[in-house]
Amino acid sequence: MDRTEPTPTSTGPVTAGSAPRAALSSADVSEAVAAFRAVPLGGLDDSTRLLGVAPSWRTSVSPSIAVVRWSALGYGLMFSAPAAFRGSYAAVVATALAVFVTTWRTVLPLQLGSPRAVRRAEAFLDVAAFAVCMGVAGGWASPYYFSLLIAVTVLSLGWGAGSGFVGVAVATLGVSATAAADGTTLGDVVRDQRDIAAVMMLCLSVAVAAYVRSRIKDDERRRAGLVGEVHHLSETNELLEMLNVVARTLPDSLSLREALDRIRQQLCDSFDARVICLMTFDDHSEEWVPKIADGCALRPAYPTSDLAAPLAEALSRPGVLRDDDLDPSAPAPGEPSSGPHRRRPIVASSASGLYVRLTARGQVIGVLGLEHPAPHRYDTTDEILLAGLAEVLALTVDNARWFGRLRTLGAQEERVRIARDLHDRLGQWLTYVSMELERIIAEDVPAPEDMTRLQSDVQAALDELRETLRQLRSGVTDTKSLAVVGRDVVERFIERSDVSTTFTVVHPADRAPIPVENELLRILQEALTNVDRHADADHVDVVWDVRGSEFELVIADDGRGFESAKGVRDSAYGLVGMRERADVIGARLQIDSTPGDGTTVRVLVGSTGGRRSQSDGHGDPRDAPPEGPGRGILDTAGRTPAASTNNTEVAS
Repeated sequence: MDRTEPTPTSTGPVTAGSAPRAALSSADVSEAVAAFRAVPLGGLDDSTRLLGVAPSWRTSVSPSIAVVRWSALGYGLMFSAPAAFRGSYAAVVATALAVFVTTWRTVLPLQLGSPRAVRRAEAFLDVAAFAVCMGVAGGWASPYYFSLLIAVTVLSLGWGAGSGFVGVAVATLGVSATAAADGTTLGDVVRDQRDIAAVMMLCLSVAVAAYVRSRIKDDERRRAGLVGEVHHLSETNELLEMLNVVARTLPDSLSLREALDRIRQQLCDSFDARVICLMTFDDHSEEWVPKIADGCALRPAYPTSDLAAPLAEALSRPGVLRDDDLDPSAPAPGEPSSGPHRRRPIVASSASGLYVRLTARGQVIGVLGLEHPAPHRYDTTDEILLAGLAEVLALTVDNARWFGRLRTLGAQEERVRIARDLHDRLGQWLTYVSMELERIIAEDVPAPEDMTRLQSDVQAALDELRETLRQLRSGVTDTKSLAVVGRDVVERFIERSDVSTTFTVVHPADRAPIPVENELLRILQEALTNVDRHADADHVDVVWDVRGSEFELVIADDGRGFESAKGVRDSAYGLVGMRERADVIGARLQIDSTPGDGTTVRVLVGSTGGRRSQSDGHGDPRDAPPEGPGRGILDTAGRTPAASTNNTEVAS
């Protein structure tokens, strides 16, 4: 006979994907602890598993019931055995039936508290069997009365007072029906006070058992509640420890690149995510720009209408959005949908994900998506952890962005201060020395050759200082883009160096954010200065291109070139400074040079430059959505360029 019963403490459906990460409930923990404690006593008795008794009591309930049953049977045998030995057929039948039922219930105990009707019916059959025993062996005066009393009490203990009183009714009818065969009528039973007392005793036992059952249930509910609170506090403590570690480590860096690297590593360690997508909102272009793209291929920028459905929904609601059943075949953004609403993942191979908006200082600054190919990969604990991490991540990213802006403003103010000091001190001294040399040369006729050469050198130094002051004071503003300021820089470079130079602006109408253009301007100035001093070049090509949120500046000359390994030595302050400026804006600086073949400096900003390559993440490049509009949630096609390419050139 199958004795397996459903467990009412189940926390939800169990799937193959959720098994490895399923959170244990307080009932599961309590069950496991009780099972280990009961091993020295022979293990837990399955007959009381559904009763709601504390696990520590279950080992004693079933043996206690068996002991009481056999004690009641022993009492009945002691008084009915003499009659059986004298050849009483009724005593033999009653004794055999009582011994059989007691033995059967000892071997296969009742499943107390089972919701299945067949299990409750078994308890009623026990009551009916002992009622027959009593009816055969003398009615309510039968020595097997206590066996019937125990059967009714067990019925009430397992299924409550209602079932217990129904059992009393079954016992009364059974005893009366069986006793009627001997000529005893219901009127005789009613007039016999002893029989009435026996029935009242059964009712009293039902009431006591029902009361004990209710108290046990209440105690178990309180105990389970306390265990649940302890378990919840333990989980909360673990989450707080993890958040504390994150809060201590993430905000340490004020560099956006370092902050993003730490965020990426923390998300991989905490959630084992195979796809990580973090986008921040660009106030200038009003688009979402990818900052972390592990396991997925992204465009340089996205309007809100083109965001993946889970990311867009996360932006419109507080808290964490969890989806355990992502559908790669769901409609892409802008496509009509039919049938039940399901979300399309960022990457087609993902089956579950967590999505949350990043809010700092009362404003939404970004959105984060984590995905995994296994369904039901994340649970409530992951939601709570990501909700706590989201605040720290948002503050870290926002602090890094603001620090970058403040550093840019501070650098601009420092350049103005240095320019003013150079003009007021060194500039005036050089002007004074130049004028004195002119006076001395004018008085001495003919002028000494060394004095004339010295005056020429001082004048060259003064011209160099004036150019440095112009570079320090020049900068990109709202009204002057890099295309305009860069043209002025190139024109001055042509005037002082007499090197043929071409300045090409691919998209004059488009521009990068002002902090980015300012740093690129300094890189352009430094690169042209290096060409003037070291390259001995005949021609320089400068190309500035804006492609959506991807920016590229190229400076190529045909000079003498150098060995790249020596060019990046610590003493090469120009190249080191260019790398530092590129790092400020999250760009990638490439310097290609070969002795005798010239040098090319290329600065890439945006998804091409600042984003880690797809191979750096967990995802397979084959998981990336295909190119083309409407084919993927976040396709790899860039922004459509302008209908025609506009070139602005400055040549010598």
